[in-house]
Amino acid sequence: MNKFYDSLMEPDRRSVQDVALKYARTLKRDYERLLNAKVTSTSPYYVGLSSEMGSFTHVTKRVALVADTMLLSDHGVGEVHELGIQTHATPTMITNGTNPLIFFDEHRYGIVTRDLAELGQWILDAEPLLRSGLVWYGPVFTQGSPARSSSASVGFPSPDPLPSFTDRSIDFVVEHGRAVDLATAKPLASRVVRPVLEIDLPFIDGLSLSDFAQVTSEEFDSYRQYRDFMRSRLLELDDALEAVESQVALERIALAIRDEVNAATAEMNRAARSRALSHAGAVIGTTSAVLTAVQPEALQGALATSAVLAAGAAGLWPTIQAFADRRPKHAQGKWHYVWVLQRKAAR
Repeated sequence: MNKFYDSLMEPDRRSVQDVALKYARTLKRDYERLLNAKVTSTSPYYVGLSSEMGSFTHVTKRVALVADTMLLSDHGVGEVHELGIQTHATPTMITNGTNPLIFFDEHRYGIVTRDLAELGQWILDAEPLLRSGLVWYGPVFTQGSPARSSSASVGFPSPDPLPSFTDRSIDFVVEHGRAVDLATAKPLASRVVRPVLEIDLPFIDGLSLSDFAQVTSEEFDSYRQYRDFMRSRLLELDDALEAVESQVALERIALAIRDEVNAATAEMNRAARSRALSHAGAVIGTTSAVLTAVQPEALQGALATSAVLAAGAAGLWPTIQAFADRRPKHAQGKWHYVWVLQRKAAR
């Protein structure tokens, strides 16, 4: 992220569409390396399941307290914006030949997003958060079929339609078992869904995203201690959910989380009353949040059976329940955890 933002000169920032395209081109070169590095790290991704572009700012402000690294994505909904052509050299030995011929596989590639300008503006406004690793945008790339030409050939392949894509953000739900969902209805308890606690989650409101990002990055260490606490409690939940006295164990953990969030709320209130922030219009907002444990096969099955689910076009929880009803067998393994945030907030 630092590499990308350091490369943005002042003229580059004047076109938000160009910012979005440059971001995608920059990440494309290092995308697999970035993903593999995160897999081996100790802090998991939180994936925004219902994070269509219009809710990026909404989600970004509300998860800073509880998420390690928030990965937002358009989930492949929107138009394809072509980024260029990638060329891969492939040395090929010909029978009875002395030197290999080099063939080039050339692919047109692009990014899928609903609103390129809105994405570019979010990337600029959230710069301090992306630089510090609190949040980032995971592009959904598309790639055209290759057109092979020998080393003697020149020119680009003829235009071909960009085919379907794979939404890598869903892979991180499977890998890390952490997600955030925006919903209008609370998830109901069932065999595969266990609500752990309901709480008013605090966040700094009344500031533009750029001001919020600056304040949050400056208070990074304060946020980190709460996230570290939350991470340790989520690890304890795995044992509690399978315990003989499961409900007692869950209540004990829920009480500890409530106490910690209440302490965070008091600290945020003190910060919001400071002269600098109060003059900027900062207030403390709260959003109703439900921390929910979901059996992995139910969540993954729901995502796999609903192609438009992640874009918010269908309800996550009815889809999970429908999947569970069709697959009654209980599967062992670690639970996944989803913070369900209500779309409305109070001040």
